[in-house]
Amino acid sequence: MLHSLVLSTICVTFVSGVPYGGLERIMGGTRVNHTQQFPYVVSISRLDQHICNGVIYNDRWVITTAKCVHGENQSEFKVVIGALSLIIPDPGEQIITVTDFVVFNQFDPVSMKHDIALVRLSRLILLGPTAQPIRYSEIDELATPWDAYIVGWGATFEGGIPTTRLRWGPIDDLAADCGVYDIDEFQQNSIICAGSTEGTVSPCQYDEGGPLTQRTDSSGIQEEIVVGIMSRNNGCADPSVPTIYTRLGSYSTWLLLTAGPQPWE
Repeated sequence: MLHSLVLSTICVTFVSGVPYGGLERIMGGTRVNHTQQFPYVVSISRLDQHICNGVIYNDRWVITTAKCVHGENQSEFKVVIGALSLIIPDPGEQIITVTDFVVFNQFDPVSMKHDIALVRLSRLILLGPTAQPIRYSEIDELATPWDAYIVGWGATFEGGIPTTRLRWGPIDDLAADCGVYDIDEFQQNSIICAGSTEGTVSPCQYDEGGPLTQRTDSSGIQEEIVVGIMSRNNGCADPSVPTIYTRLGSYSTWLLLTAGPQPWE
């Protein structure tokens, strides 16, 4: 999903699924080197074609955006876990069919408000080094630069197809100005507006559902938490425009009631 290395001069863009409208991008990232680096990220495919990313919530459920699954037939979907490549199977990779989608009941497919859904898998994920749930929490918007990043298989240029290799990239502006969007879209309590101050990193098509992850340091213990999932932006052509992420901390009650607790709760 992300493109060239931040230290590199190469830019890469990710695009969110064209069938769902809107272009999402990831620009300015680098390839992930091993499956244990981001074991909580999954590929969601329809008819064996990657369309969105997702995050492991527990061993039965995956979080993604509502636009990825709303109105779709779950029998056509699979979730790929523990993968780097979308074309070459990785050791320990798991492919699991889907039994149900639960879309947040206030999701609006026109405005894309409350863009979140849960995917129920047909069997339990075999948890291990390449397949792990990740804790979600509220974002720390005062975090120092490069403490947050995005991950996914989005396109590497606007209008492109999914990249075949998982990519990641840093996000350093966690309280970006969302003035470029319609005021009705910008609801602080349900979204995060984040971007790159240098305009070099952003998600793209097929990056929807990808995690906005933040590193935290609590009592000297560093932890990764997912604070949002990529929902939409204005396209891949201009990476200086921030991206809208669904704010996961606002949906904690719904997540618990629908999918049960996470393993450590």
